[in-house]
Amino acid sequence: MTRREGNRHTPNPPLEQPASGGASQRGMARAALRHPVSQNAIALYAVQFVLTLLPLLTLPWMARVLGLAELGVVLFTQSFAFLVGMLIEYGFGLSATRRIARERDDPAAMAATVGAVQAAKLLLIGIATIGALVALVAVREFREDPRLLAFGWALAALTGLNPFWFFTGVERLRLVAFVDVAVRLLITAAILLVVREEGQGFRVLWIWTLGSALSLTVLTTIMYRQVALRRPAPGAPRLALTEGWALFVTTASVSLYTSGVVFMLGLVTSNARLAMFAAAERIARVALRAIGPVASAAYPRVSHMLSVGRTDRAQQLSFLVLTFVTAVAVLSAALLYVSAPTVVRLLFGARYAETVGLLRVMSLILPAVAVSTTLSALWLLTRGLDRVPTRIAIAGGLSSPVLTPLVGTLTGPLGVAWFLVALETAVAITFLLIVYAKRLAPTRGQILGR
Repeated sequence: MTRREGNRHTPNPPLEQPASGGASQRGMARAALRHPVSQNAIALYAVQFVLTLLPLLTLPWMARVLGLAELGVVLFTQSFAFLVGMLIEYGFGLSATRRIARERDDPAAMAATVGAVQAAKLLLIGIATIGALVALVAVREFREDPRLLAFGWALAALTGLNPFWFFTGVERLRLVAFVDVAVRLLITAAILLVVREEGQGFRVLWIWTLGSALSLTVLTTIMYRQVALRRPAPGAPRLALTEGWALFVTTASVSLYTSGVVFMLGLVTSNARLAMFAAAERIARVALRAIGPVASAAYPRVSHMLSVGRTDRAQQLSFLVLTFVTAVAVLSAALLYVSAPTVVRLLFGARYAETVGLLRVMSLILPAVAVSTTLSALWLLTRGLDRVPTRIAIAGGLSSPVLTPLVGTLTGPLGVAWFLVALETAVAITFLLIVYAKRLAPTRGQILGR
C-alpha cells in the first residue's frame, strides 16, 4: 500500500533532500525509490518489460502460422476494436483519474464518481453498438463475415469498461500491473498452444476476448471492494460525460492517427500488405511501451501537487519525467532503426521484407510521441487546460481519416508511415510552443529545486 500525499500522519518522502556527503546521497536515493511515483513507475516498467516480450512471441507466431492474409484480417479487426473501445473509454482514463486523485481521501466522493463513470460507459456502449451496425453495412470485411464485427465489438466493450483509470487515480498501479501481466501471460500461452495452422484466426479473437473479460472481472471486483457500489445520482453520468468531453475529443482524435491507422489503411490495401504494415506498427507500439510508465505514474501525483499548491515541486517532477522519457525514446528509436533488418528477419521471416523499411520510418515517431504526450499530460491536463490539447488533437485526427486512405492509395503503406512521422512531429512542436507561450515552462530554480 503506497503512502499518499495529504495523509495526516505520514507524508511522502521527497525526491530531493540536501546532500552532504555519501551518506546523504545514499539516503536521498533510498527516499527517491520509496516515493510512490518511483514505486508505481518501477511496477509499470516491470509490466512493460513483460508486455514488450510477449508480443515478440505471439505476433511472429501468428505471422508464421496464419500467413499474411489471415493475419491482416485479425489485426484489422483488432484495430476496429481499438477505435470503438476508445469511444467507450471516452477519455475517462484522464478526466476520471484526475477526479479520483483529488477525491482519494473521501470514500463517499470516490464511490459517487465510480458510479457516474460506470453508468456513462454503459450509455456509450449503446452508442458504440449503433456505430457497429453502421460498420456492418459499410465495411466489406464485416459484410462478408459478420463474426469479425462481433468480435471487434466485444473486444471494444470489454476493454472500454476496464477500470484502470480508478487504480491510476488512487496510485495502486502495482496491483493493476500484476493482474495485467497474469492475464497477458495466459493469453500468450493460449495462442501458442491452440493456434497451430492457417484458418485458426478466430481462435486468436476468442482468446483476446476471453482475456479481456477476465481482466475486467478481476479489476472491477477489486475496485468495488475499495468503494461502495452506488446507484449514480440523477444527472451524474451526464456530468461525467460533460467533464470528460474535451479529453474524449482529444483521445479520439489521437486514436484516429495512431491505433486506428491500421483499420483505415485496411480499407484501401490488400490484407497481405496490411499485415506487413501492421507488423511494423506493432513493433513500434512495443517500443512505445518504454515511454509510458513514468508519465502515467507521475500524472496523478503532479495533479495532486498542483491541487494543494505545491507548484514548484510539480514543475521539478514534470521536468525530470520529460527528460527521462525523451532520452529513453531517442535511444529506443536509434536501436530500432539500426536493428530493423535483423529484427524483421528473426521475428517474421523473408516474406516480411517490406516491413524493414516501414519499421525504420516508424522508429522516428518515438521521440515525438514522448515529448507530446508528456507535455500534454503533465503541463496542460493537470492544470485543467483540456481544450488546448483538444484543438491540437482534432487537427491531427481530422486529417487522418482523409489522408491515410488517400496516401495509402497513392503511395502505399510506406507513404502512410512517413505521414505519421510528419504528423507526430508537428504535434510535438506545437505542444512545446504552447507550453512556452502560456509561460508554463519550469524556471531554472524550479528545475533545481531551489
